[in-house]
Amino acid sequence: MCKIACVSRAAYYKWLQRSHSVQELENEAILQEIQACYRQVEGIYGYRRITLTINRKRQEQKRPTVNLKRIYRLMNLSGLKSVIRRKRKRYVSSPVHHVAENLLDRKFTAAQSNEKWVTDVSLMPKPPRICNSLDYRLILHYSKSNS
Repeated sequence: MCKIACVSRAAYYKWLQRSHSVQELENEAILQEIQACYRQVEGIYGYRRITLTINRKRQEQKRPTVNLKRIYRLMNLSGLKSVIRRKRKRYVSSPVHHVAENLLDRKFTAAQSNEKWVTDVSLMPKPPRICNSLDYRLILHYSKSNS
């Protein structure tokens, strides 16, 4: 195994007998806190919110806070990821209150005068009122009102 890893046997056995550093011990303690918080919120929180909750608890206990990047790195090493929730729709559909009857049925020609009158209010935020007579194809009335 040492030949495959290109490491001498002495270095391997020295590595086995080594004592853990202070930073490794801190990382293990922080990882325990991360996993407890992650289980408590059922995996919803990401590294930012976990950092906030862990740092709040540490401030209450008068312990030093933990950097965001350290929490991010430890969560990646342990494979903890947040659940991405689906976005909700921003509108509420309501039933149609009043729909006018289609009396013209796309028959825009008139046999007599004053038989069919139409108005167009499309594509205008506060529409002016336009009345057309279909037999003469003229604009008979144009008014711009605030209501």
